Amino acid sequence: MRGKDILDDLAFMVEATDSYRVGRNIDFKKVENVMERLSPELPDLFDSATKKKYKKTVDFITSLPFRDKSMRRLALFYMLFRLLLRFSLVGFLLSIGLIFYAPPYSTPMLIASTSLLYAALVGRWYTLMKLLEFYEREMKNQPGKDEFLKEIAQKLIDELSSKIRERGVKPSKYKLHLFKDDYSGVRILKRPGWLRDYNLAEVEIGGILNNP
Repeated sequence: MRGKDILDDLAFMVEATDSYRVGRNIDFKKVENVMERLSPELPDLFDSATKKKYKKTVDFITSLPFRDKSMRRLALFYMLFRLLLRFSLVGFLLSIGLIFYAPPYSTPMLIASTSLLYAALVGRWYTLMKLLEFYEREMKNQPGKDEFLKEIAQKLIDELSSKIRERGVKPSKYKLHLFKDDYSGVRILKRPGWLRDYNLAEVEIGGILNNP
């Protein structure tokens, strides 16, 4: 496996594993393909037993909302609000552009898009908080599953840090989108905001903080 490929795959697996900890449904077929590519490089981490346990854990976590009708509905609303946010943001930017090119039409469009953008932001934030509360509550009843995924993510982070150091690559080239912040060897660059529901992070190399 070429150097850049393994770094990309390691970064992807860190993000995917972290996402599963909060119930984000990452395409598991893609995850399996990446694990297969990494297995020869990391035989101790992705052995047959670990891969089987990983899949079983992910299947359990991603199926949680489907066991609760209200959470299933909430998950659907969250996806709709995310989609609405993208469209309303585009509409908001277009309405600003119309101020210069078509002033008569810009005001009503700006008012409508701003209202829609605000509603989408509030709706996405509310549904996300409720979903995170649900997963946090459910995972407390299954501490072993969360600890297993956290351990895998931490080992992947350590491996990513080691490979980056070996190749002399800047950590900023492999920024991570993480929902959890309880890992070691990771520097949080930006916390979640209105338009971002994850932490932007990068690995630390040899205990020295690296500038982005």
